[in-house]
Amino acid sequence: MDFRPVLGIVAALVAASLVGAPVTMADWGEQATFSAEQVPQSEVHEETPVFQYETLSDPAQDAVRRAIESPDSAHTVYGSEDWPDRFVYTDYISPGQGSYAIVHEGEYYQLYTAAGGGFPIFYWLLELPFVIYGLVLGWFVHDMSRGGMSPGHILLATVPGIGFHLFGPEFDFPLLEPVHFAALGVLAVTGLVAGRIWIVRRG
Repeated sequence: MDFRPVLGIVAALVAASLVGAPVTMADWGEQATFSAEQVPQSEVHEETPVFQYETLSDPAQDAVRRAIESPDSAHTVYGSEDWPDRFVYTDYISPGQGSYAIVHEGEYYQLYTAAGGGFPIFYWLLELPFVIYGLVLGWFVHDMSRGGMSPGHILLATVPGIGFHLFGPEFDFPLLEPVHFAALGVLAVTGLVAGRIWIVRRG
């Protein structure tokens, strides 16, 4: 069975999703930061809302727990659609507006939430390597359709493209820090182009 048509479609979809990185990876520029610090109950301001950890929604519990367990006592959630709606995200912090107290396992934590991000052009630059990767992958797919690139090479080039989405801002960078993820994109593009040059010279 010739699986080239199926592989071509999958690879083309991956390529298109990477070329559209400013849209598919838009979560990168929508950041909500959670900072948690253990404090004595006496230091909790009387106007600060106090939440029992168990009463929070699952997304809110996850964000708070990750902030508490993080070595730097902070966690970032990417994509405004994933921000827990129990909290307020703003540049101005006051009790109930970005400042809360959380009771978790009998301990009190001062929680601060804030909206982050920056100028879109900054994130477009970070996403540029993935756009280039998508363009090169699309060129490879076109070449395969004309009998050039082998399906094996297309498959090897497609798998990292899928990984970029699984381990990128859509899933809050589960393995790599954002700056390392961007550097990985540069390395991937370099490897993809170098591999193509090697195949051409060899063939």
